[in-house]
Amino acid sequence: MAKKKSKRGFTLVELIVVLVILAILAALLIPALTGYIDKARKSQVVAETRMLTQAVQTEMSTLYASNEYAAQLNAITNTFTAAAKNGIPVTEHEQKLENLADRYNAIVKLSEVPSLAKGTGSFFAVTNYNCQLKWVVYKDGKGYYGVYCQANGSVSAYSEKELTGYERWYSDYIGKIVCEKNADSNDPYKSQWVPLIVYNNLGVEGYDLP
Repeated sequence: MAKKKSKRGFTLVELIVVLVILAILAALLIPALTGYIDKARKSQVVAETRMLTQAVQTEMSTLYASNEYAAQLNAITNTFTAAAKNGIPVTEHEQKLENLADRYNAIVKLSEVPSLAKGTGSFFAVTNYNCQLKWVVYKDGKGYYGVYCQANGSVSAYSEKELTGYERWYSDYIGKIVCEKNADSNDPYKSQWVPLIVYNNLGVEGYDLP
């Protein structure tokens, strides 16, 4: 009569060894996976910022060609609002353009950026008096930001740990597109939109004011 082979299970020591190996592998893989996810999300934010930048510039070029804008340039003001999510201009005493909310909504629709359409994301933009885009700062609502800077031609992405001053310094501008008379100036005493100042206010590392 043949003897039945006894089935041998794992010993406690063997189970512990397997768990230790799995823990080591997880410790090695998680940082790499986290880095990959971070890179992928930043790439997505850059793409969305580019889409938004193109939409803002298109709508602002249309506005610049209008009679309404020509009349606005004759007003004595250094800043005026071209579009606003809430329909309210950034300064109280500026001569108000019409259809601020409609123009904002047109930009959002044209950009096809999902977070803006859903209302989970936000942005602000700055142009000069010729409606040439200088800045777009976009928050995707998922912990990442995109920044377009015309001065250096870059579109950069940051995590919320790398960019900390969006709401703190630019809360009055969020949801608005603003035309600034001195937006082209490189003099920090004349314009608040010099790259060193904006990046410093946003909290980006390496842009400390002297």
